[in-house]
Amino acid sequence: MKKFTGRYTTNTAKALKGSERILCQVSEDGTIYICNGFLLCTMNAPEYAATVQPLTCCEPGAWTFDKDGKHEDEAHKLDLVKLFADTVRTAADAEPLARAPFTVQAKKAPAACYYNAAADFAAIYDTKFIDALHPAAQLRTTSAISAAVAYVNDEPFAVVMPIRAEPNAARAIKAFFTEAAEDNTKTGEADKLRAELVQAQEEAAALRGDLYRAANEIDELKVKLAELHETKTEQPAEQKPEPKTAAEIIAARWAEVDGLTATIKGATTAAPVVWLAGDTKPHEKEIEAAGGKWSGKKNAYYFRVA
Repeated sequence: MKKFTGRYTTNTAKALKGSERILCQVSEDGTIYICNGFLLCTMNAPEYAATVQPLTCCEPGAWTFDKDGKHEDEAHKLDLVKLFADTVRTAADAEPLARAPFTVQAKKAPAACYYNAAADFAAIYDTKFIDALHPAAQLRTTSAISAAVAYVNDEPFAVVMPIRAEPNAARAIKAFFTEAAEDNTKTGEADKLRAELVQAQEEAAALRGDLYRAANEIDELKVKLAELHETKTEQPAEQKPEPKTAAEIIAARWAEVDGLTATIKGATTAAPVVWLAGDTKPHEKEIEAAGGKWSGKKNAYYFRVA
């Protein structure tokens, strides 16, 4: 799960890691500028400390960082402050891009897909750079091959370089956002993308565990029915009778494990259930290997004896 520090995420360091070089500059007003040639970020001190400093181990300043470490030679450095300001000025009047709920595979990486309805163009960006930015960020750019400016609350804070999209990918992105003409021979691309989106949504629903929870609820109802017919018997605390039934054998086995207790529910029924309590986490694999199942409702493992 991504965490946020200001306008950046835990993926910001991942996006910068492995870069051929990282440039840093600090403007007169104290804004920190970080650039790796594909992503240009403006940061405050907490954002820098959480995302860049753990990677470079460098304080903000005028330096270049590469495989050999930190260098303070500015001869080959870009003017990051001017570059950022010029890019923001160029894209200031552009409409925000709409993001598609799918990615396309570029030559070297999966790419996030965007569309500008006003100018009718599609643009794609490396997902690792998009994931470095807060998910509320909006992108604005003047063309598919121009740098895009990222905004949060209408304030520009980063610049992302695009990937050149293949013609078929660009048409597919446009088709997703627009109604295709009747004689458009590329409508199949839009249908395919929509089908993939539906499939992804169905898989997400399955991952949310709807079916798993339903199965658990059925098991819990069976347990309650068995408990209605249970005759409770009390054993003196000092007595430890030898286990005889399958449920007693299972309960005795896990009761001997430090930190665990075992309770038999429905002992006199045809389908008793052995419930485990205590610190089961260190023994999860062993319990599951022995046939134990997890009850999300009771937050405990159980064995059903047929």
